[in-house]
Amino acid sequence: MEYRYVMKKYFIFIFLMLYNFACSPMFIGEFSSEKEIKWPDEYPVRLISVEIDSVYDQLFRANETGWLGSDAATSIVLSPLKTLWLFGDTFLGKIIDGRRVPDRDYINNCIVIQDRKKKPAESLQYYWKKENGQDIAFFPHFPGTSGKYYWATSGIRLDDKLLIFCFSLNRDWSQGWIAGTVSIVIDNPDDNPMEWNLEYYDMNLGDDHFGIHSAVYYESPWVYYLGYHDSGGNVKKRKAILARSSISDAVNGLKSEDFEYWKQTDNGSKWGKKSENLVPLFFPGNTETTIQYDPDYDLYYCTTYDPQTPDILLTVAPELTGPWSEPVCIYRNPNHKNQTYAAKCHPELSEKPGELVISFITGPIGVDIENQGMDVYRPRFIRVQIEKISKLKD
Repeated sequence: MEYRYVMKKYFIFIFLMLYNFACSPMFIGEFSSEKEIKWPDEYPVRLISVEIDSVYDQLFRANETGWLGSDAATSIVLSPLKTLWLFGDTFLGKIIDGRRVPDRDYINNCIVIQDRKKKPAESLQYYWKKENGQDIAFFPHFPGTSGKYYWATSGIRLDDKLLIFCFSLNRDWSQGWIAGTVSIVIDNPDDNPMEWNLEYYDMNLGDDHFGIHSAVYYESPWVYYLGYHDSGGNVKKRKAILARSSISDAVNGLKSEDFEYWKQTDNGSKWGKKSENLVPLFFPGNTETTIQYDPDYDLYYCTTYDPQTPDILLTVAPELTGPWSEPVCIYRNPNHKNQTYAAKCHPELSEKPGELVISFITGPIGVDIENQGMDVYRPRFIRVQIEKISKLKD
């Protein structure tokens, strides 16, 4: 979410990535193409088609020099013609003889600004920073916050503010992988990213077994946070959970006490302040996804997955609080090697009702991207068409 010339660092990176995405329960399924997927007869929507998105699947290919590949791939609309893309761990280097060859240390996050006025192939500008002549993450670790570095995995624009949510990570595995959660508030998101004003806030919550920013969604007057929770600390029973905060708290620096949680009570499901008896929305929960609302079908869509299988799963609901349908497979990654993960919807790319544009990452085997082709460890895109069952019956 660390190569031959610095093998030790690269091994650490891959180990952390495996640890992250191996922490969700197994979804049993066979390796096969999407044509072999059996869609349930009784389901709120019907799968019509799945295909590789011919434009966006080619968008994030390695540059001749500079950016070679990243994971995560979260899109945030900044304006009608500008999109921000967030990426996690990133490899930098050159293409040599048709292979991606990292020639410097990886960085833990970077961003891309997409100018949608331009042709897709010409629309991207990559950003990271430098310190003492060395490449560093675009969002470097801020002193006094938890962890040692950040994975920027979700965010949202709220009026004139941009919010970025990060996992803060430890480097010492004995301390646990996730140290906490940090939000970054930017009050000038329309300026050049290198001139952004970054305010860091440690939220004092989040660890390997509990987190609340797998996806962020705004629906007035609340900001909603889809997260994950392991029952009794058992990562094999990771569930999706829901929290919310006021927009005022969100843009002024969130703290753990600012959240309400969707909880089970003796009188039914209700919002409450303590993160206990949380309603399990669906299984498996995970650390990276998105929520998309379809106003034509009046449905919410959410992707989920078990990274150790090639399956990308879909669940739908009439309300954010549910009930969410049993996740079903919409696509099986035929190039699955070690992991298939970070499946995320990009609502701004959908062009009609029931259409989902979903990115995902194919994880490499071991620590070598040089010899595994150009399509591992970069965003791949599929375009999915579904239709609401009631509409089909009409």
